[in-house]
Amino acid sequence: MLKRFTITLSLILISLISYCQTLSDQQRKDIISDLQKQITIVSAFSSEKLDMIPVYNSQLLNANKTLDKYETYKSDNLIYAKWFELKTLVKQNKEMVDFLEPRVGDWFYRKAVGFVANNEKAKAVEFLNKALVYDSKNVMVNYELAKISLDSGKIVGATNRLTNILSQMQPDEEEKLLCQNLIAFAYDKNLLKSLSLINQGKYAYAVDILTELDSYCQADIYGICNKAVIKKNLDFCKTGIYNDHITVSKKAMEIGRSDVAGDFVQNTYDYFQRNRQSITDTTSFEGLVRGVVDSYIGQIKNLYSAKNNEAKIDLIRKTKELVALVGGEYEAGVLKTLASMQGTTTPVDMKLDSIENAAPVEGYTHQYAQYVKDSISNAQEKVKEIEKQFIPSSENKLPEKSLAVEQTKTKSLRKEIDDKFYESRTFMTVSNYDKALEVLEKANRLAKIDAEKQEVEKMYTSAIREISARRMSAAEYAIFQGDVAKADSLVGITNNLITTYKMQQDPTIINIMNSYLRVIDQKVCQKKQDEIDVFVYNILDCVRRNDFYRADELITTAMQVKGSSECRLDKQKIRQLKRQIEKPLEYVNKKEVVMKNLEDKDTLLFIKTYAELEEFWNDNKLIEMSVEHLPLRKILYNTNNSDLVIKSIEEMVKYRLYFGSLEALGALKDMGFKRKQTKDAQKKIGMMMSLDVVNRPDKIRESNLIDDKFKNDKWFKYFYKSYNKYLIRWRKNN
Repeated sequence: MLKRFTITLSLILISLISYCQTLSDQQRKDIISDLQKQITIVSAFSSEKLDMIPVYNSQLLNANKTLDKYETYKSDNLIYAKWFELKTLVKQNKEMVDFLEPRVGDWFYRKAVGFVANNEKAKAVEFLNKALVYDSKNVMVNYELAKISLDSGKIVGATNRLTNILSQMQPDEEEKLLCQNLIAFAYDKNLLKSLSLINQGKYAYAVDILTELDSYCQADIYGICNKAVIKKNLDFCKTGIYNDHITVSKKAMEIGRSDVAGDFVQNTYDYFQRNRQSITDTTSFEGLVRGVVDSYIGQIKNLYSAKNNEAKIDLIRKTKELVALVGGEYEAGVLKTLASMQGTTTPVDMKLDSIENAAPVEGYTHQYAQYVKDSISNAQEKVKEIEKQFIPSSENKLPEKSLAVEQTKTKSLRKEIDDKFYESRTFMTVSNYDKALEVLEKANRLAKIDAEKQEVEKMYTSAIREISARRMSAAEYAIFQGDVAKADSLVGITNNLITTYKMQQDPTIINIMNSYLRVIDQKVCQKKQDEIDVFVYNILDCVRRNDFYRADELITTAMQVKGSSECRLDKQKIRQLKRQIEKPLEYVNKKEVVMKNLEDKDTLLFIKTYAELEEFWNDNKLIEMSVEHLPLRKILYNTNNSDLVIKSIEEMVKYRLYFGSLEALGALKDMGFKRKQTKDAQKKIGMMMSLDVVNRPDKIRESNLIDDKFKNDKWFKYFYKSYNKYLIRWRKNN
């Protein structure tokens, strides 16, 4: 037994001697240097620097790793001495950190209270947010943040925080009373402040406060809000802002700055559109528009030379945009004035005007222009008069100029001819016009002498006039019923009848045709205006569904619908919608380019064009038009290509698009990647993002956004820790 123990001990000693012999002097020196480095770091810990606790935790973690790494070399006396020294320091400082860490939040809170007392609110918010890192449910920390938010006018955010305290943080009775009193105080204080601002005429400032109060009142769980008072004062303020716009515009007009007034008028209209439920009286606005438009038209008249052509076109464009705000007959009149002034100048709204001009001219007055001999404004009255003269009805069974009445005025003729006249009248009674004319043709063949021929000619003329009037009346009714084909047929047959009997120059025929053609065209225009209104509805529906290409197609089709000389179709809404979808349409085109780059797997170009697309979307406030914008995370997830996503992350980090790279990391998370698989990438992004050179306010906003988005997302743990770790270094250096 002793022999075995001796052999085993000898083997162990031989192994240790061999091991020591394999450790070179340089290796020993490197290990000692590494241990000494950790000793220096851990020795610098101080209980006075509580804000360094997160850093100390990280440094202790690194020191423990170093101890584990060199534990096998403890047999070397020099190494063991340093290893033991580090081990002792780590143990002592770990105890210190463990003792201080639960108290750091309170320390930050006390520091913040000191800053509040000195009115250093930005510093106070910074330290309160640091306190929340250690205890997110600390009632007094949240309470102080709510108080500061209220002082900044952020009523909704403050009341939400206070409500969160009461509902989720289990405050004691005193704390609960503090929060409830602060909510009531916040409401009263801000309402009184808004009323004071209203009395001073500072409506814009009052609107901001009242809007916050209105948002809070939508979820008022304590019943302290008077919604009617809030709404009344909001409406009053919005009307006040609207009137202020009007006043500024009038002052600009008074000093001869119609250009400034024009801009303010457009801004006023935009404000009115956003708040049309609150603003009811627009009389002063319409008067202001007329004043600016008159000024613009005066300037346009003075721009004769070719070198002023661009300025003239710009003024015409502005004038058209302004009169569109008023619309109706006023707009139509101004547009006619501009058209006469433009001459051969290219129309301002080139695309829509060219589409409309290229469409074929329509209308019965255009098709049968030979009958349109004068311009009559009372065509409807003329038609009523013609109906009394030619068309029988229940009230007027024997119209004064009908064939039946004319027949009673003929001279005594042979019985054979009189019989034909009577037979013709009978066919007219039952609306068999062809038979009536056929019978008159037989009477004409029976006439032998000039006197008889003259009487027959009178009957022909009377019959054709009555037939023309009755057919045109039927055509008008067909249009009323929407039967355009029947109306076309009746007008065509009437024209053929008139042409066959060579009565195109007959004054009565011309009066009948001229009057009816105009009235029919007016009814057609009414139908076409209804058609335009349907287009507007369908275009709005396309916009709602983000189908901007289809909306553009419908706008083009709508512009091709033409009226006639008798009416001007109101397409102003179509034109407004065209202007409205220009940016969304441009956005959709850009989006297609972005997706094509993604499809081609050109990640660099994809990232660049997506950044431009997002900037375009934000700059043009397309969210207000409900334009759908896919987040980068969702786009990359939909590719189902993790290699492409990883490559995108690399490119975005390279070009310092850190938030974009985090979105791409989110896509990997959605694809099922574990956080450990992205550990290195998260750490790298956290380090580079926190050390990126930006000004302090931007860095504060960035860190707050990071807290909001990633603090509670455990998947982004490595990024969040890395970011906060290097953020401390950034703060020291900046």
